[in-house]
Amino acid sequence: MVNATNSEFKQLKVAVIGGGLGGMAAAIALRRAGHIVSIYERRDFRLEVGASISCAANGGKWLREWGVDIDSGRPTHLMKLVMRDWDTGKILNNYSLEEYEESWGIVTLLHVPSVSREWFKKNANVCRVDMHEMLMQTATQEEGEGIPCSVVIDHIATACDAEAGTVTFANGETISADLIIGADGIRSAIRGLIGVTPDIKSANQTCYRCNVRREDIQKLGLMPDSTDPAIQFWGGYTKEGLSQYYKIVMSPCAGEEIVSFYCFMPTEMTNHTKEGFQFAEVPVEEMIKGDYSRLDPQCIGLLENSVDRMPWRLYVHQPYSHWTRGRVGVLGDAAHPMMPHQSQGACMAIEDAAALGLIFSKNYHFTRDVRKGLELYEAIRKPRATRVQAASARATENLNERIGFSSLSAPEKALAALENKLTVNEMNDYNMATHVAKEAPAFSL
Repeated sequence: MVNATNSEFKQLKVAVIGGGLGGMAAAIALRRAGHIVSIYERRDFRLEVGASISCAANGGKWLREWGVDIDSGRPTHLMKLVMRDWDTGKILNNYSLEEYEESWGIVTLLHVPSVSREWFKKNANVCRVDMHEMLMQTATQEEGEGIPCSVVIDHIATACDAEAGTVTFANGETISADLIIGADGIRSAIRGLIGVTPDIKSANQTCYRCNVRREDIQKLGLMPDSTDPAIQFWGGYTKEGLSQYYKIVMSPCAGEEIVSFYCFMPTEMTNHTKEGFQFAEVPVEEMIKGDYSRLDPQCIGLLENSVDRMPWRLYVHQPYSHWTRGRVGVLGDAAHPMMPHQSQGACMAIEDAAALGLIFSKNYHFTRDVRKGLELYEAIRKPRATRVQAASARATENLNERIGFSSLSAPEKALAALENKLTVNEMNDYNMATHVAKEAPAFSL
């Protein structure tokens, strides 16, 4: 039954395990739906890692829907995409995004920093408001629809009874909830506790990330256009012995006060082995090696003066067997870890959160049957997220698979061979509310 009456709605006690971007988004969506939400985080947020986060229209529209103060995150509204030659830095293509808002209703991409608290203590002139804090503020503040969410730190999940709806933490505490959301990232404990066994292999490409301060760029006199509202990238294609795994993606964030870099290279060039972001900074020599010796000197100069240099080991995950069990569901990286080459990781987590907010709203009966609601959630989200996950892996091997701008340099014949290519329209024209309404009757009581 859809369009449930208010008398059929049951306010749920929700436990969100993991307080990252996906967890905060889920908390906001379920708060807005009328539920009581507690967020349990294993850390105290002081180790939040530093990098820019992309949020395209399919994610940004939900932030707007939830009343998130996007401007408080000091987003950079990206107006163009620039492709450069690896060796010379010569501009190969310049793709305008000025019509993006008119087409999809929200400004192009938001690059919002998630920079470490310690980094900001050392550099007080850089605004510390980032995307995570923006979401946490919306989740926990008194203002806005719904009961403010609570945040509990230093809670590491060690056991979960999916049928009973309980989670036990390393400190011995056990909590119970009507609905449990595992948003605890790529090494999710909740995922394992509901019986999911990841099938993963090392990717052929790995990454380092770093930041360069605007003030340093000005002092150095290098690439003054690096703070322009644009994504710029070098490499990504084979060229005179250069592997396609060498690639740099650069974009400003934090109100253009920081320029963020993702520096990719073949995996065999590195010795870091743990999946995901690492918290130990590496020397610049570890980051710029191999064929970085032939990189555009202007770009090299910026990298040599970078800060917050962290390794990011990449793995390819096959789609998981299931995302839900009993009263428990997972989202974001806990459900569908993906390579970064479609810039959709954050958006997919936000979409997951939005689906939960829709399904467990007053419009449906699923607050009376959480298990059925989670089955609908998996049916709605898994095919779409898996498609993006697969497209992200393909783009590792062939940059022409990248949504949108990469096709500017690809021969028409090469593009024609990409029969299953992900498109910008496919991502941004998707109407999840309509999708949920269509599928909900099949999961009726």
